[in-house]
Amino acid sequence: MDIYGDRTALDLTECDREPIHIPGKIQPHGYLLAFVEPELQPVSVSANIEALTGLSPEAVLCEPMAARMTGQSFDNLTAVLSSRDLAAFNPISIDLLTPAGEQPFDGIVHRHDGLTILELEPRTSNEKPPAEFFRSIRTAIHRLQAATDLATVCDIAAREVRRLTGFDRVKIYRFAKDWSGQVIAEDRVDSIPSLYDFCFPASDIPAQSRALYTSNVIRIIPDIGYRPTPLVPDFNPSTGGPIDLSFAVLRSVSPLHVEYMVNMAVYGAMSVSIVRDGKLWGMISCHNTLPRFVSFEVRQACELIAQVVTWQITVAEEAEIVGHNVRVRAMQNRMLHELGDERDLKQWLVRGGADMLALMDASGFALCGFDGITTFGITPSDNQILDLAVWLARNEPHDAFETDSLSTRYAEASQYTHIASGIVAVPLGRVSSTLMLWFRPEQAQTVTWGGDPHKPVRIGPHGGRLQTRASFDAWREEVRGRSKPWRSHEIAAAVEIRDLVVDVILGSADALERANRELSRSNDELESFAYVAAHDLKEPLRHIEAFAGLLKDSLSPEVRARLSAMVDGIEASSRRLRTLINDLSEYSRVGRDARPAVPVPLDEVLAEVLADLKPMMHDTRAAVSSGPLPVVLCDRSQIRQLLQNLISNSLKYRDAARSPQITISATFEAGTPGEFSPANDEPQRLVRIVVEDNGIGFDEKYCEQIFEPFQRLHGPDEYEGTGIGLAICRKIVQRHGGRISAHSRLGFGSAFAFTLPLPIPHRPDHKI
Repeated sequence: MDIYGDRTALDLTECDREPIHIPGKIQPHGYLLAFVEPELQPVSVSANIEALTGLSPEAVLCEPMAARMTGQSFDNLTAVLSSRDLAAFNPISIDLLTPAGEQPFDGIVHRHDGLTILELEPRTSNEKPPAEFFRSIRTAIHRLQAATDLATVCDIAAREVRRLTGFDRVKIYRFAKDWSGQVIAEDRVDSIPSLYDFCFPASDIPAQSRALYTSNVIRIIPDIGYRPTPLVPDFNPSTGGPIDLSFAVLRSVSPLHVEYMVNMAVYGAMSVSIVRDGKLWGMISCHNTLPRFVSFEVRQACELIAQVVTWQITVAEEAEIVGHNVRVRAMQNRMLHELGDERDLKQWLVRGGADMLALMDASGFALCGFDGITTFGITPSDNQILDLAVWLARNEPHDAFETDSLSTRYAEASQYTHIASGIVAVPLGRVSSTLMLWFRPEQAQTVTWGGDPHKPVRIGPHGGRLQTRASFDAWREEVRGRSKPWRSHEIAAAVEIRDLVVDVILGSADALERANRELSRSNDELESFAYVAAHDLKEPLRHIEAFAGLLKDSLSPEVRARLSAMVDGIEASSRRLRTLINDLSEYSRVGRDARPAVPVPLDEVLAEVLADLKPMMHDTRAAVSSGPLPVVLCDRSQIRQLLQNLISNSLKYRDAARSPQITISATFEAGTPGEFSPANDEPQRLVRIVVEDNGIGFDEKYCEQIFEPFQRLHGPDEYEGTGIGLAICRKIVQRHGGRISAHSRLGFGSAFAFTLPLPIPHRPDHKI
């Protein structure tokens, strides 16, 4: 790299190796004491303790912790130290004894590397009144919960954090795969320049900084022009090395970062990490043109907002994955029916190519093997595909390969970036030379960088140390040769399609058994979603509930009378989130916990459902009538859930002006050839069940939408629910090979109809 005519090679990973976790110094707006339990004797203090106590750091080290604080404060500290979860009690109210009298501080305590570290921040007297502050938090959470897409969530988060903190500019920064980042939302005052849609190279936030942002999610720098105060001594007797300040709020800032912020004309800053599945997804970054400090409670509120943002991001992305998986399963079922004993994969591609492209959001598809090349859609030439296949065989592992910038890996692809900048290549087997390839065209775009990304560092007056760039003016660059990125669930879908094709086309008995086993599980991708719903999604919910509980417990009786409604609102929202998580888990379990289909009398199932719903029917004065219902071939527990969901919906969406009237009827019909086909390949006899009510009804244009996950026609304040119930109904019916539909007239009622198979003579049970 040629810089100012000098050929000296700069190592751009120097920042990645800077030991920012052991700076030996802190920011001077607070004080730090490190001690070893249970003696509670300081082993290190910040040098600025002398200005506070009038004693030298060495003198403070000779005193017990109790000597410099009131008795009540010391009791508070020792009570907290008896707990393993110190973070739950931060901040601790601590009054220090100083020559000027008692001075109040917020104590922030954590344990690390054998030390207990107590940080003291001055407690300001101009905080917002509790009622106004907690009303702000409640308002922010309510607005975030109402958002339905990522852009809206991030816009609201930026606006609410700026409202709570008063920073001049708050931006939401999202990381890409290569750790470059883009500002995807922003809220600011007019006097500070906008960075919205700006991109920044990965070198702006080095690897070890990202690691600290992941483990210590809040970082505040009240005054970028501070003079660091050293630790006396910077020595951890437990490790024999310097004190690790990875989790310290007051940790001093890298000189490179200080220089970076000064170049941006920012003198007060705060960041809140957005962490998903233990990985840094993005950051809420706050800037001020003047020094600015925000209290621990306000920082906690911002952390809570970041956790809600994380949950909303997860829900939105997993909802997309659920919908994609449903389409994958439907396509697999069609493939099984269409392929049958078909051995001519090329002919099948002609018939099913459109589905293959739609499923992967691709513009072209190719099958490349020893017997030639078959293509569908827009693809490179046969010779180009053949050359690509040879390169893949030589250079890439024998498994799924994907890239959104093929020409950077395979130079010859630069000839056809407009057709295939992105590819997914899946071999039909580890020793097979046959490849399935999907192509995406170039998605040329103009990227706005915060300064020239090709000159991220320079040699400056401090010798050979790397210097940050001085300019953050918009620098636009046209990026070519890159397609829309492939999503992980799209890659998984390509692999599943490959597995199904291998099993069916090659006719391997073992492979076919494996495919049937995979299909019978119905939703292996949704198992990971169930894990997210049961674990990762509940983590931010637990934080919300914990904050609400701590808030309620900490309120005095007179304050509680004013704030109880807001606390109750937070708890009610938490309950609604928990209901959504449980419903999502229930949706994913359909198929995984299924039993073989057996003959089941529907009359018995209906009687059980009505017995369960008897209290609700009594409260609503509902009447349910039914003609004789047949014996059907089904999974009894799932059909019971199906009927219960439909009847419960009729009761929920009743018309207030009349008592609910629900009618259940059955008619017989013949299936289409091959549907539920028995061994003799004759059409299977079906029964059509209709559940009809006189409720509020809905607009017919939503007849398909209501069966999609998360789709609701009414707000949560009008009717309880999550929008999962009818999606579960459709999934149950489809698992039984049937169809479900809805018809309605707004104001007159609705009718839901679904089909189920009747038992086949001489076949007492049937695998679904």
